[in-house]
Amino acid sequence: MPVRLLNEKDVRALAPDLPEVAALVEQAYRLEAEGKAEVPTKIGVHPGRGNSLLHAMPAWLGEARALGMKWISYFPDNVERARRAAAAIIVLNDPEHGRPCCIMEGMHVTFLRTAACAAVAAKHLAPRQPRTLGLVGCGGLGHWSLRMMTAVFPSIEQVYVSSRTRRSREAFCAEMSKEVNRKITPVDEPGDAVRAADIVVTSIPPGTGRPVAASALQPGTLLIPLDLVSAWEDEVLALADRIAADNPEDFCTRIKTRRPGALAGLKPPVRVQDVVVGSSPRALPSERTLIAICGIASTDIVVASAIYRRACAENVGMLFDLHG
Repeated sequence: MPVRLLNEKDVRALAPDLPEVAALVEQAYRLEAEGKAEVPTKIGVHPGRGNSLLHAMPAWLGEARALGMKWISYFPDNVERARRAAAAIIVLNDPEHGRPCCIMEGMHVTFLRTAACAAVAAKHLAPRQPRTLGLVGCGGLGHWSLRMMTAVFPSIEQVYVSSRTRRSREAFCAEMSKEVNRKITPVDEPGDAVRAADIVVTSIPPGTGRPVAASALQPGTLLIPLDLVSAWEDEVLALADRIAADNPEDFCTRIKTRRPGALAGLKPPVRVQDVVVGSSPRALPSERTLIAICGIASTDIVVASAIYRRACAENVGMLFDLHG
């Protein structure tokens, strides 16, 4: 059986539209909540260079016929060398016989599913239809978060964008205003992006400060730190009335090892998967909610499998015989 190879261009061309990606992620969460998916916590190695890592992320979703693994690296020092900090491949296996059937570029799927995970969690937790979105950080995840949030929430009218430099946020707003039909405003202070927003999404590199202050977080706001433990002050965790995570054990471990100063404010997280199936209620208008998207493999593999099926149907990609 030949293996289908899909490069980044192929993956981008074959990717489902944003509402379908969100629906696939929602399916992955539902199947796990119902005990119909096997999704172990990622394992990895950490080469001795700053915050570098390589993670292995396998998953099996029987009902979705999705089986495979993502292998992702993150070397933040690469930015100084004008290289991408992260790289990933996804290997899919045929559910009938287990042999590899596809190898594809994995970062585009990572951006899509991460943004979709945040939007799906917000959909089931938000106490009201959001009208404002705050973005702290405007790199790749910032772009996809804006696209996905506005696709899932047509109610969003205003977007506030903060970043480390005025140039980056103004360029982001000018670019995305042409693509997303919303009012997108750059703000100098992160607090201005947080204070005015129903949903706040952060995506900043580690070691660049803690721009989200507890004093800026308002009742009814959902804070979704896609950087997990990088963007918020210790007091934020204590102020949060509710914490949700798609891998609560992993999130608690990250707090203990990387944010010990915030540990006293840690509350037992509810599982996003349980919120999706309705076994855990949505947030109240008076509550501040922190949603931790830890990155679980089921969401990668279910999206990648949809792309692979399209590639087969349209005969896209290169076929490669592993056995020569």
